[in-house]
Amino acid sequence: MSEEVQITIIGGGVVGCAVAYELSRDSGLDIVLVERNRQINGENQSSRNSGVIHSGIYYSQKTGPLKAKLCVEGNKMLYEFCREHNIPHKKTGKLVVAADQLEEEYLEDVCRTALENQVPGVEMIDSRKVSQYEPNISAVSALYVPTAGIIEPTVLVDKLYRLAESCGVIFLVGNEAVGISPEGKGIEVKIRSDTGVEIFKTKILINAAGLYSDDVARMVNPASPYRMDPVGGEWARFYKTKRDDIFMNGLNVYPVPSGYLPDGEKSRVSFKEFKKQLEMGKVHKSTGVHLTPTFEIKDNEYIVGDTVIMGPAYTKPGDREDYSQKRKEKYYLNMVMPFFPNIKLEDIGLHQTGIRAKLKDHYDFVIERDPKYSNVVNLVGMDSPALTASLAIAGYVSDLLGRQIRK
Repeated sequence: MSEEVQITIIGGGVVGCAVAYELSRDSGLDIVLVERNRQINGENQSSRNSGVIHSGIYYSQKTGPLKAKLCVEGNKMLYEFCREHNIPHKKTGKLVVAADQLEEEYLEDVCRTALENQVPGVEMIDSRKVSQYEPNISAVSALYVPTAGIIEPTVLVDKLYRLAESCGVIFLVGNEAVGISPEGKGIEVKIRSDTGVEIFKTKILINAAGLYSDDVARMVNPASPYRMDPVGGEWARFYKTKRDDIFMNGLNVYPVPSGYLPDGEKSRVSFKEFKKQLEMGKVHKSTGVHLTPTFEIKDNEYIVGDTVIMGPAYTKPGDREDYSQKRKEKYYLNMVMPFFPNIKLEDIGLHQTGIRAKLKDHYDFVIERDPKYSNVVNLVGMDSPALTASLAIAGYVSDLLGRQIRK
C-alpha cells in the first residue's frame, strides 16, 4: 500500500462494503477499507438481524427524512442487485396486524406513513383477507405490504466485498483505526493489527464504523455531538412445520409499532396517550417482536426453510460487545400470542442476539461531512433500515462527495 491513498473507509459491514463498491466502480480511485474483524463477513450488525428487506412504512419524513427516502429507494435497488448477482432473497410481503380495535389506531398511523413515503402497493385489509394470507394469524385488520421481503445478509456482504475488491479496493482486515489526525488537506490514519502499528495518509475519510462510528467521529473532531446508545435485540425461533396449527405461508408478520416501557413490556394505551408518553420519554417506539421466515441450504441451494425467527426483543446491553441473551422463551410467547395464538412455550427456542447502533437523542441516519473537516464523511447511527438502504446510502455518499472524487 502506498503512503497516501485517495479514499479510506473505516468499517467493513454492509454499509462500508456498499460504499466501497459504489465508489470503486469505473472510477479508478485508490480506495482502502479498514476492518477490525479478521474477515469481511458482517459479523456485527450486518448479520445479527432479522434479514428483513424493509419497505419504508415506518419512517416519518418529519422525524426521519433520510430513513424514509433511502429505505424506499434502497428497497428497489436491493431487489435489482439480488437478482443480478444471485443473492438469496424473496419478496415475501408483510402483514402489519392489529390484534384488536385499540391497535387499529396505531395501524392507521403506519398506513399514513406508508402513503406519505409512496410505498407501492400497500393495502388495508380485513380479518377475512388476513386469514387468506396467513390462516394462523389472528387480527381484526392489517396493512399488507407487498414489497417487503427477506435476504441472506452474509451473502450480500460477501458479494459487495468481492465486487469492490475486483474493482481494486484494498481491504485491510484485522486492523483497527486507533488514531485519526487531519493535517491540512490530508488525514493521517493510524491502524493497529497483531503485527504492529502502521500510519498512512488519505485525502478523504469515510467513517462507516457501525457501533463505533461515534468514537471514530470524535477521533477526527472531539467536538462531534453524536453519542451511541446501543440497543440489544434478541431473537427466538420455532419450526413452522412442527404442528399443523402453527404453519405459516411465508410472509413477514409484524404487530403494530407501539410504545414499550423500560422493562420491555408493551404499553397498552390509546394512540393519543402513546404519543404523549413518547414525547415525555416514558416509552420508546418499536416494531416489536415479529415473525420472519429464514433461509436454509438444501442440495447446495438457498431455500426458505422451516425456521421462523421471533424478535427482536429489545434489551440494554452491558456494553457494545455484550451478546448475552437476557430474555427467556416466555417473553416471546407473551409478545406474539395476541396475533399468533396457537404457539406454545415448548415450540420456542432461543436463537441469537444483535446490537443496534442507535444514537442517543437522535432518530435518523447521520450522513454528513464533518463541520470542521470537509474531507471527512461520517455515517453515524446506521441502525435499521440500513441493511435495506445500503445501496441507496452508498449512492448518497457518492453524491455528497461529488466533484471531490471526480477531479
